[in-house]
Amino acid sequence: MDHVLDRQADVIHTAPDGVAVEAPTTARAIGRPARPFAQIGAYLALLRPRHWIKGIAVLVAPLIIAPVASLSHVVTIGLTLLSFLLASSTVYVFNDLRDRESDRLHPVKRLRALASGRVTVPGVVTLLIILLVVTLGLLVVVPPLVAAIIAGYLVMNLWYSMALKHQPLVDVSVVASGFVLRVLAGTIAAGLDVQPILLICVYCACVALSLGKRRHELAGLPSEGETGARHRPVLSSYSVPFLDLVVAVSLVAALACYVVSMLQLTYPFGAVAAVLTFPFAAFMVYRYLQMLMVERSGGDPVEDLVRDRATRVNFALWAAILLPILIADSW
Repeated sequence: MDHVLDRQADVIHTAPDGVAVEAPTTARAIGRPARPFAQIGAYLALLRPRHWIKGIAVLVAPLIIAPVASLSHVVTIGLTLLSFLLASSTVYVFNDLRDRESDRLHPVKRLRALASGRVTVPGVVTLLIILLVVTLGLLVVVPPLVAAIIAGYLVMNLWYSMALKHQPLVDVSVVASGFVLRVLAGTIAAGLDVQPILLICVYCACVALSLGKRRHELAGLPSEGETGARHRPVLSSYSVPFLDLVVAVSLVAALACYVVSMLQLTYPFGAVAAVLTFPFAAFMVYRYLQMLMVERSGGDPVEDLVRDRATRVNFALWAAILLPILIADSW
């Protein structure tokens, strides 16, 4: 499900004036035989390693709820994180394998390793089997409930790839649910009580990011002609004004849930955390809306936010204030 957040990251390149343009064709797109090391790199690219940062969601609950107490479960948390990284890579590989023919018709997705012919179908199938075997092997060593959550994540993602991604609103709900499952698994792996308000906060924030990605894709359709619409038919069920409204509502809900989750900490730590960190949480919301609606970014929400200097500085200050409070509360 969360692969929808990065599926279009390589689809639309944005010119300095914010207009989406087609990426230039390279020699690799012609299907030229790759050197051994280049072919290894192509197979690694199928795993989307730059999107493993999404696995940080597994650590959200241990860091926010009980950072000190969670240290005793560090091995289980680490195995849970690794399981989710492999599970998400499995979904990416499956999706590329299933969509390889349609990807070849897309002006930019045809540059992907499988669509461009830099890797072979038998090789990708072998990689997919290895990923599945290793992932299932890890499920044996994590707590049973965590294993069930990861298995559910895999099933839901495969269902998404085959059908749910064509259902409006359901598609982004499934994407957001993937992040909720990560947080839930991390909570259980750390031996902590489930915090419903934290899960709702994550869900709302991820729905906003997913819809923001849809907005970016939809706004770029005129410059792509009909290709983009054919490649993702669900876009015909959305409009930019509708997405602007739902993104804003979802972010406001996420912000409110964040404040409530802070207030659930032990008094007075919760009150202090809510008051001192609210400006940083609010700035994150404002900055994302600015990037999405003014700067016309949002094709890859995670990468956009990570690369944005203002966001990095804001997050560093946010963490510098929040983490000592959380540690003090955990003691």
